[in-house]
Amino acid sequence: MKFGKSLSNQIEETLPEWRDKFLSYKDLKKKLKLIEPKRSLSSGDGDDVRASKRMKMAAGGFDKAPEKEPMTDAEVEFVNLLEDELEKFNSFFVEKEEEYIIRLKELQDRVAKAKDRNDEILKIRREIVDFHGEMVLLENYSALNYTGKSNLSLDV
Repeated sequence: MKFGKSLSNQIEETLPEWRDKFLSYKDLKKKLKLIEPKRSLSSGDGDDVRASKRMKMAAGGFDKAPEKEPMTDAEVEFVNLLEDELEKFNSFFVEKEEEYIIRLKELQDRVAKAKDRNDEILKIRREIVDFHGEMVLLENYSALNYTGKSNLSLDV
């Protein structure tokens, strides 16, 4: 199964309020496909490569850092979308992480106060199990977004 389909299935199975927080893999993939591959010198025949090297040497080009070509509109759009997506899921992760740190402290405090009250301890145990499940979801969220970003990098 392709990654995009797998990601889509995972998103459908996650918490509804998290669905729009995932990497927009499909949109990024579409933008990436609009970028035309650059012709590299190494893809030409040997004479072209040697001629190009001679021209650079004659111009003193090997002493300087190579000049970058300006980005195309398609490249700019892709980079902007990628930066927005990275910011989106990083912000969500940090927000959840802070929320979970606070919840963990609250649960620890409640356990300390509940000492011998079995009914309260059982209630807290259930909440800890739920809390653990949410943390596993957040870990999965992070891994999926990282994998999606990595897959896009491989396509470049």
